[in-house]
Amino acid sequence: MRMRLPLSIAVAAALLTFIAPPSAAQTVDELVAKNIAARGGMDKIKAIDTLKITRTVATGIGNNVRVIIYKKRPELYRGEQGPVQPGATLIPRGVNADDAWDTVQGKITTRPEPAETETREIDADFDGLLVDWKEKGHTVSFDGQEALPGGEAHKLKVTTKSGVVRTVYLDAKTGLERRHTGVMTLPNGRKLDIVIDFSNWKDVNGVKFAFDINEDRVDPKGGAPAQSLVTYTEKIEANVPVEDALFATPKG
Repeated sequence: MRMRLPLSIAVAAALLTFIAPPSAAQTVDELVAKNIAARGGMDKIKAIDTLKITRTVATGIGNNVRVIIYKKRPELYRGEQGPVQPGATLIPRGVNADDAWDTVQGKITTRPEPAETETREIDADFDGLLVDWKEKGHTVSFDGQEALPGGEAHKLKVTTKSGVVRTVYLDAKTGLERRHTGVMTLPNGRKLDIVIDFSNWKDVNGVKFAFDINEDRVDPKGGAPAQSLVTYTEKIEANVPVEDALFATPKG
């Protein structure tokens, strides 16, 4: 003989089943899909093969820096920086298939591990951490919600293939990235806590990019004061001709 549950218990059980939260995997997939759609969709993202980004960075110590970034699929990166004045010499650094390199006092140096791999996975990532994260060998987990200035944000903990950890905050309404936090490894091995905020998203070839970026860097050991960088983007150009040779490690 089958036992019948009281109506109130049966209804409660049905409601619990109905409102049960999705699995972590489903939550991550849904949030990443919303982020990609908010940026313009995968087809438009993948239609961009090269980028040239021109920016001005206010360092907070009385001088601004001109920064020009070149990126090319799959993992080519070159950044040039120097004074904001016509004809000023810009100092380059870059990432290619073999090296992550810097210009230090006029000489070319290559970054040791783990700084090389971190630079490749973060700076040279053409599409961003969340796009194709499974194919890249990263892991992503849902880490709850947090109230940020401007509204609620979903938190995704991203652990790259090499073990670099970043927390990505996605706006709960728009799905766009609001903030990244984590630890940055400098070429000398020194580590800094970082908080990077993104805003002023604009369309470039149908894909949204953050034109304003605020970054705070803090030495967790207290060995140096906090550094705040405010980045204003003047122009982002997509699919400009860029030769692979631009990213090659300079001789000497």
